[in-house]
Amino acid sequence: MRDDDLNRLLGQLRALQRRQRRERPPVEGLSRSAARVLGAVARSDGGAQPTQIGVELVMTSSNVAAALRELAGQDLVERVPDESDTRRVNITLTAAGERLVADTRATRDIWLIEAMRDLLTEEEEKVLVVAGTILERLAAYHPNPPRASHPREESGL
Repeated sequence: MRDDDLNRLLGQLRALQRRQRRERPPVEGLSRSAARVLGAVARSDGGAQPTQIGVELVMTSSNVAAALRELAGQDLVERVPDESDTRRVNITLTAAGERLVADTRATRDIWLIEAMRDLLTEEEEKVLVVAGTILERLAAYHPNPPRASHPREESGL
């Protein structure tokens, strides 16, 4: 892919992300950090360890711990001892946490669903589904062996 095409695609993806963030209502009663941590726990399969959450969200351990205290205080997550290593703890959603995540996701997706329905043809919707599959493959890519970082990554551009 040519650099100008790549830059255009990246700009388009960022624009969609910004718009989705604007359309997403805040989770009432939760700090932004706690909402992010709640989402990370929901995405984990069978529970996440606090360190994993911090790595995924690029958050310090103290910020993750504060968010987990906030979530536990509202009975949205619970700490479950790890079966294989009792020194570790897994964070899982409570029933109330699962309901909040489901309700928030449903509300968040309304704008995108309406935009797709109003703007896209049936053929464009099919293309978007295929593009989503390609984006998932790209997101999961890890070169083996890992390559040196690209100059763009080093510069932050």
